[in-house]
Amino acid sequence: MKLHTKLTLGLVSSLFAVSLATAAGSGTKMGPHHAGMDCNGMGMMSGDMKMDPVARAHKNLSELNAKLNLTADQKPAWKTFSDQVNDQAKNMVAMRDQMKDTAQSMPKKTAPERMAKMADLMENRAQNMAKMADAVKTFYATLTAEQQATFDKMQMSHMARM
Repeated sequence: MKLHTKLTLGLVSSLFAVSLATAAGSGTKMGPHHAGMDCNGMGMMSGDMKMDPVARAHKNLSELNAKLNLTADQKPAWKTFSDQVNDQAKNMVAMRDQMKDTAQSMPKKTAPERMAKMADLMENRAQNMAKMADAVKTFYATLTAEQQATFDKMQMSHMARM
């Protein structure tokens, strides 16, 4: 698969997973070129998006679980899905920390070195998001039409808060 396709797929998947469990969180500034943006490079974010990614994942998963009224047969798929959401949230914390370190070292690097580092970060993110997209697809397939509609509405609600 071409890098461009992977990155595009990763970006689209990112939007979904971010709505469930991820985002930059603690409110530190990205750097001098992003003054006034309380975002860690993710863009302007609402109060919910500033919440710790792991805490937000637990909150969103609890809400989703309560609204879906899963059957016993759906619980194993839920466990796999929720484990992936939690892993994604932990990855976001690690990625945020790595981005802070990278942002501090970037001025010392040449333009090609900076671009290579950003490409590496994006490729890693795309791989993580591909895993998340697979988990969503697998879990979603176990849901009834009514549950899928609930899942879709909740996902759009979380996207609107971004």
